[in-house]
Amino acid sequence: MSVGFYVMGTVGKIDTFTRTAKRVSKNMDYEISVYEESMCVTLCPLGDLVFTWAKDTENPAQWRVEMDCTTSQAGAGFHKAAIEFIEELGIQNMVVDDETDYFAHRDFDRMNKEHFYPWLRSLLQICHDQAEKNGTGQMLLCWDLDSYHPEDVDKTVAAPLGRYTWKYLIDILEHQQVEALADRFFLWGREEKDALFYRNRALYTLWVQCYFRPSSRSKQDREINGSILADLEMAYQLDSELPLPYETYKEVCKLHRRKPTIPKTVSLLSYEFPIGYRRQPVIESFGPLRLTLPGSYRYEWEDNGNGGGTNLWCDETINSPVWRVSGFQCRQGDAAFSERFGKGLHDLTEHEIPNGRIRYGWEQIREADSLFWVVQAEAITGTWSYLITVAYDKPEERTGIEELLERITAVCRRRPD
Repeated sequence: MSVGFYVMGTVGKIDTFTRTAKRVSKNMDYEISVYEESMCVTLCPLGDLVFTWAKDTENPAQWRVEMDCTTSQAGAGFHKAAIEFIEELGIQNMVVDDETDYFAHRDFDRMNKEHFYPWLRSLLQICHDQAEKNGTGQMLLCWDLDSYHPEDVDKTVAAPLGRYTWKYLIDILEHQQVEALADRFFLWGREEKDALFYRNRALYTLWVQCYFRPSSRSKQDREINGSILADLEMAYQLDSELPLPYETYKEVCKLHRRKPTIPKTVSLLSYEFPIGYRRQPVIESFGPLRLTLPGSYRYEWEDNGNGGGTNLWCDETINSPVWRVSGFQCRQGDAAFSERFGKGLHDLTEHEIPNGRIRYGWEQIREADSLFWVVQAEAITGTWSYLITVAYDKPEERTGIEELLERITAVCRRRPD
């Protein structure tokens, strides 16, 4: 169940097509990445346009270009902007299959009332009915499946612009109508990039991306914190009466080492939970493995200098334990524990996890004048095996590390026959 449109057409030269896309993207402040056989244009968070191309079999002098876009997750404003973007690319013989018919009638209010509002109402009703049937757990709505998952909070909805209880959402729908709910749900729901767009983009960044760590920690933190402040201040500049998350704004100002420019008299945005999924542990996906880590931990690829490396998570600001995870898939048969694992480890533990098994132990290591500890773990699930090492400086940190290891799960993912 979604809303979107499909585009098909031809171009004479891919280089000309991509140069045009880059120029238009720059003028509209969109991000663009061009690859050998595709191109991705990001109009806003949750709003990607992925174009693919191949030689036209009927006319080898032409290239056939296609783009299939789902717009319901970002809103009607994104749908309108996407339509306008493709019209600037010089695609010939262009055919647009727009299930909203906005490409034909260009009536924005009609598109919202006939498609996006009914879609939102139906989505919530279907999901609410399912949640009532299941009774427990949280439900992820419009969540990027390639991203981490927020920690489970019972009987809530986790969406890109916030976490809500079902009662909160249903109350808005019943007492303030679907338009008010759309303003809290869609990142780009209105016709233009107005104050609501900038506020909601800031809310997305706060909820999904922000680590709530000082900007001095990394370039990534500096860019995230800076973009939040820029968007909230732009929202206030465009509409000083729009409710904003002022306390969180002040918190990010402190992290960014600057003074607030939005006055404390601003209208306050109400919400049920502290803003930011990364304030709590998050669930990282690594193939079929599900690894729970503190939300403040940043990921990076640690290159070993020999063409390989490992996946690393840590929080440099608090000298946290450093997690390294490597995964291996068997070519034949299911994975098994290594016979060499465990030698020299203390308190070796082994037991089942959902869809797999895990074992781990710890050791003390002395290098030159330094002394530190390492927990080593091995997990197997289906055809996959994982080696996990966690280095730490204080012996008392082992308890928290082992608690996180105990939360590891796996999803069933068998090799196709």
